[in-house]
Amino acid sequence: MSAAVTQLARTLDQELLALSRGASLECLACGEFVMRLRGVLACSECRTLLADGREVPDIVLPRAAEAS
Repeated sequence: MSAAVTQLARTLDQELLALSRGASLECLACGEFVMRLRGVLACSECRTLLADGREVPDIVLPRAAEAS
């Protein structure tokens, strides 16, 4: 019996690509949903920001309790 082994876990590069193109909405740090604010992906729970390039814009994030 020969079965193909399929990789279940994705690499960090794959996770970042999925997050940046909108295929995933899950924060890589805490697992909560992220929101897109002024071109930056932001998590209101753990305050993580994912920005393109080296400059990160000043963004005021609502607290998780305020966002719901």
